[in-house]
Amino acid sequence: MQQALNLILGLAVGLFNLIVAAIAAIEGFCRHVLTGVGITGELQTVLLVILAVLLIVAAFRVFGRLFAVLIALVLLLMLLHALVAGGHPAGLHV
Repeated sequence: MQQALNLILGLAVGLFNLIVAAIAAIEGFCRHVLTGVGITGELQTVLLVILAVLLIVAAFRVFGRLFAVLIALVLLLMLLHALVAGGHPAGLHV
């Protein structure tokens, strides 16, 4: 049971890390392009913040349901474990 929880949580964390890395790579590329065009300083910062917000919204729209399914699986496994293990939630063995 604990291995299943670890696997699902690992998948969720791995997916989150992948999304953050992709957003950082896109932002870094855009920063390089904007600097090459001559846009620097506050204007560049504002444009990159807008881009980051749009990328975060897009990531939630694309991967939101997958995160919801993974979280629901974790909660279901914790409930199942609590029922089978005599009322102790996963990871809280007294």
